[in-house]
Amino acid sequence: MERDPAPEDWGRLQRYASWMRELCLGWEDNISNDTLSRLSDNSPDGVLFPNLERLEWNVDGPYTPLFFFRLFLSPCLKRVNLHTRSTTSGLPWQLVPLAEVISCLPTSLEHLSLMCGPWEGDLLKDIISSLVLRCGPLLRSFSSSTPLSEVAIHHLMQLPNLCSWAAFGEPPRTFPLAAFPALEELRLGPGTLPWLHLLATRADGTPRNGRTPTVGIMKTDTKETLKLLHCPENTPVDPRLLSSISSFRNLVALYVGNDYCNTDGMCTFGLTDDDVGNLAVALPSLVSLGLGEACGLNSCHTTITSLLSISTHCLGLTLLEIHFNTRTIVDDMRRLLDEGSGRDKPRCELGSLLVGCLPLRVRVEDVGTVAMGFADIFPCLKDFSSYYDYFESWKDVAFRLRD
Repeated sequence: MERDPAPEDWGRLQRYASWMRELCLGWEDNISNDTLSRLSDNSPDGVLFPNLERLEWNVDGPYTPLFFFRLFLSPCLKRVNLHTRSTTSGLPWQLVPLAEVISCLPTSLEHLSLMCGPWEGDLLKDIISSLVLRCGPLLRSFSSSTPLSEVAIHHLMQLPNLCSWAAFGEPPRTFPLAAFPALEELRLGPGTLPWLHLLATRADGTPRNGRTPTVGIMKTDTKETLKLLHCPENTPVDPRLLSSISSFRNLVALYVGNDYCNTDGMCTFGLTDDDVGNLAVALPSLVSLGLGEACGLNSCHTTITSLLSISTHCLGLTLLEIHFNTRTIVDDMRRLLDEGSGRDKPRCELGSLLVGCLPLRVRVEDVGTVAMGFADIFPCLKDFSSYYDYFESWKDVAFRLRD
C-alpha cells in the first residue's frame, strides 16, 4: 500500500505548486482520484496551484477526475483550454461533471477555449451560453465547438476587447446594431461560412435562406480590424468566396482548407488569373496566403500569372499555397521572360513555394527556363514543398534556383 508523503514532502510539493504558472494535462496524463484527494486535503483553500495562469486539459471522458477540477481554479487564471475526445455518443453521467466544471470557470478569464463535443442535447449549450453571458470586457479570445444560444452570441459580439473568435454554428436570426469592435482573428468551423458573407456585407437587412431579416444595419469595424481569417474545411475556392474575403483589406493571414480535389476526383479551385490578381490588389498586407493544397489533377485555370500578381502586390508574403496549372509552364515562363512583365516592380521575398501534389513534367533542356521564370517572379525562392518526390523536375528547378 502506498504510504502517505512525509510532512516535509508535502511542504516541498506545495512550494513547487506555488511556482507553477502553466499546466498542461494530455490525454494520457490521468491522475487517480486517490492522488487528487490527498492533494486536495493538503492544499490551502482547496487550490493546488494558487498562482496558475494557464491551464490546458485534454479530458478523456469518464477517465478524467473532473470532480477535482477546483484544485486548478487559481484566482490568477487567465487562460483555460478544455478539450474532450467525446462526440455525440456521450452519456448523461459523463456530461454532468463536465458541465459542472464549465459552470464553475471564472468569468474573469482573458482566453477561453471549450472544444467539447458536439454532444446530443442542450445541456452543454445552456451551460456554456450561461458562462458567456457572465463574461465581461476582460475576455479577449473565445472558442467553443458547442453552438451558443442567440442571446449569448449577441453578448459575445458586443464584448469590447474580443479579438479572437472561433465560430461554430450558423448566425442568429437577428443581430445587435454594433458587433465585434475589436475582432482581429476569425476561425470559421464547419457550416459557418454565412458568418463570413454576413460580416463582409454588414448585414443589409435582406432575408437569408428564407429566414427572418436582420434588424437594422449591423455596424462593425471588422473590415478594418480583421488580420487573420481561417475559412471552414472543404470550402470551394470560387469568386463568391473571394468577393467576401476581399472586404477585409487589412488581412495579414488567410487560410482556406480544401481537400475536395483529392476526395471527389475533381478540382474545385474555381479561380482565374484575374480573380487572383484582384485578390492580391485588395489584400496587399498578406504575409501568409493558403488557398488550398494544389491537387494532382492539374486542371485549374490559374497560371504563373497569378503568382506574379501575388508577388508584385503582396510584398510582405512569406507563405504561399495556391493552385496553378503547369501543363504549359514552359511556354508561360518564356512569355514572361520575353515580355518582362512588371520587371520594374518590386517582388515579395518568398523563399519556399508550397506545391503539394502538383505535377511538374518538363524536359531536361527546359528546366533552366522554368527556373529563370520562377526567379523572376520570386527573386528569393530557393525551394518547393511537394508531396510527390518522384516529380524530379521540382528538385531540378530548386537546384537551379540555389545554384
